[in-house]
Amino acid sequence: MVSVRRAVILVAQILALVFIVVATAAGALAGEEWLANSVPLLGVLLGPLAGTAGVPVIGALAGFFVSTVLAAMFFLLVEIADNTRNPFNG
Repeated sequence: MVSVRRAVILVAQILALVFIVVATAAGALAGEEWLANSVPLLGVLLGPLAGTAGVPVIGALAGFFVSTVLAAMFFLLVEIADNTRNPFNG
């Protein structure tokens, strides 16, 4: 039973790390269109920048920060669960 629990937690941790990569890529892909369409004035001002990498980088950073915060909360819960089961494990 312990090995199954460890395997499930390991798979969940790997999926949390994959989520960081996927959310960063999704943020980069959505960054340019979202920023240009969110406020019409920004679309006009950022029109010349549409071909550059500056705008998608903002989306990628936003996706990265959001996903790392969510993954950190998950890893915190895993650590709390581990410490609850083994409170005196050094």
